[in-house]
Amino acid sequence: MKKNHRRERHSRRRSTVEDIDLSLDILPHESEFVLYHWAGEPASDVFFGLNSNPAFKGLGNEAILLPPHSLSVSRTPHSGNFVMEVHPHGLAYADGGASITGLMMFTALFSSPVFFLILSVIFNDLLSGRLDLFLDSVGIILLIILGLMIWCAVRFDISGYRYAPILFDRAAGKVHVFTDRTSLFSLLPLWGGGKYDIQSYDWSCTRVQVCRSRVVTKNHTQVLASLHCVVIKGPKDDTVIAQFPLGGTVSSLAVQLLMNQWEHIRRFMQHEGPVLNEGEQVYVPHGSSLLRALCWSQPLIGPGRYPFTFLMLLAQLFALCFLWFTIPYGLLGWVCYHLKSKPKWPAEILSSVGRR
Repeated sequence: MKKNHRRERHSRRRSTVEDIDLSLDILPHESEFVLYHWAGEPASDVFFGLNSNPAFKGLGNEAILLPPHSLSVSRTPHSGNFVMEVHPHGLAYADGGASITGLMMFTALFSSPVFFLILSVIFNDLLSGRLDLFLDSVGIILLIILGLMIWCAVRFDISGYRYAPILFDRAAGKVHVFTDRTSLFSLLPLWGGGKYDIQSYDWSCTRVQVCRSRVVTKNHTQVLASLHCVVIKGPKDDTVIAQFPLGGTVSSLAVQLLMNQWEHIRRFMQHEGPVLNEGEQVYVPHGSSLLRALCWSQPLIGPGRYPFTFLMLLAQLFALCFLWFTIPYGLLGWVCYHLKSKPKWPAEILSSVGRR
């Protein structure tokens, strides 16, 4: 009997996917949103075509407003890879910023030889009296631009906070948004966090939408999708007072991943689900520990290694050829991660989420 039930459920899910392929005229009702599986190009086209329906029209031409908190949007909730903190009554999400700590510093170090080369050429021309008005003027302009880029890259990776979390406070029914206000052009603090701002909103006054964006390169256009929270003035007042992104981005063909992520948050805040599902864990950046940093991009070595397979063995042998790059990069990420500060929550917020 269980097998028949499982087969019937599988055929129902498959039919909903096929229904999506039929026509944009077949639009789901808010209460039926959970029956759809939004994966693949046809499903993506229909999903973002919902913008023409007033019930799903979000802020922007390519923003889809999801159903209210009382309605489920997915049968497969998953926290995703953006949970940075868990508390007895709190769940903190952040984007992938912590995963690239050290990248800007590494870029700055590679750019420094070019900076000093241009500086030495101009300095030698000045000492020898062989200044070329045009060439040296161009060199000075390049020197200023490159110097500013290096300065911003270094400040980005040593000042400010490791990540900017969004804390879902189930006990108080609040959403707390942490914003890093540390200036890249400020000399103080020399490293670590500076100014920051925390805004708290009622859970009942938030709605979430899926936004589509495009990243255009020379040979390719990448279409991405991401979750954005919209804050309205009150449950009966649709005036938008704030908007902020939630988590990272995925391919627009994989909207279902965003549905799963939002469903996990929705269930948690509605007292319908746990902080983390079985088998899930908090995201740990590579720079958080020295061993993890030294083993960065080594699939079978160190913390977070993958299960052993023949393909993973080949990947590991290939990765060993780049130890000259991965070890310095990992160490730089570790240093930068510990120079930056951990986000600070006020005592009353920590108390509300059950953390003393």
